[in-house]
Amino acid sequence: MRHWFWHHQLKKPFFGRFMKTWRWPADVARDGWERVAIDSPSGSRLAAVLKLAPGARGVVVCAHPMGLAAKGFWLRHGHADALLAAGWHVLAFDFNGFGESPSTNFGYPQDALAAGRWARVRFPGLPVHALAASFGAMNTLNAIGDAAFPYDSVVAEGCSPSLPQFWKVYPFAHAVLQAMRLAAPAAERRLRPVAQLAHAKPGVPVLLIHSKADRWTPVAFGDELQAAAPATTPLTRLVLERAEHTHGMRDEPGRYLPAVLAFLDEHTQESLRVQGSR
Repeated sequence: MRHWFWHHQLKKPFFGRFMKTWRWPADVARDGWERVAIDSPSGSRLAAVLKLAPGARGVVVCAHPMGLAAKGFWLRHGHADALLAAGWHVLAFDFNGFGESPSTNFGYPQDALAAGRWARVRFPGLPVHALAASFGAMNTLNAIGDAAFPYDSVVAEGCSPSLPQFWKVYPFAHAVLQAMRLAAPAAERRLRPVAQLAHAKPGVPVLLIHSKADRWTPVAFGDELQAAAPATTPLTRLVLERAEHTHGMRDEPGRYLPAVLAFLDEHTQESLRVQGSR
């Protein structure tokens, strides 16, 4: 823990209020959920939960938004049940310092990579997709330029192009980020989705979801990300009307869920076709 002391101190302005004891979501049955641990290059051993769908045709790895719920976000709001019913295994993990994962450094993109790679090993031959929201979406897209990016597609809801744009309403946190930009520009760039998306691993489809009612990550943020995506990245947009930040499933399930399932289905079939032709 001493090794990560200063990282932990730097995290406090951003995540301190979320770094508390994690509890299983109330009113969510634990039946069928397996607890697993995933070693990450960030130095953390990520806590995750896994549930299998009979005859599954793929795996969805869920990368949570900021909040005390951490991986429980996906269980609490119905995402996991909907994915399981549609035929996907579900793996939901905690980024380091959130939920039950020990806090180490700011290597959150490494955590996203580690979870996807773990799913690849556990389920060889099955397509692996990412379903990510806000903080989780930013850090999944921050890893998309990695040559060994493990996901066949990415659904990213409520993603900000950069950290300063998301934290601009919090003066102290925003000032820390601006200082980081000056002191360590390369490190800041690695945590800027709009920069990393520009160098995305070719052929990885992305579904960007934003909402007109989201005051944290407005639709214009999606426009900026879309403009940065290279021609080799198949990019689809879903713009919701009244969903609050990260709550497309809760507030507009009739639009959110069919779009997500159709996207996953399309790219699951595409991935299986590619594997079958090899």
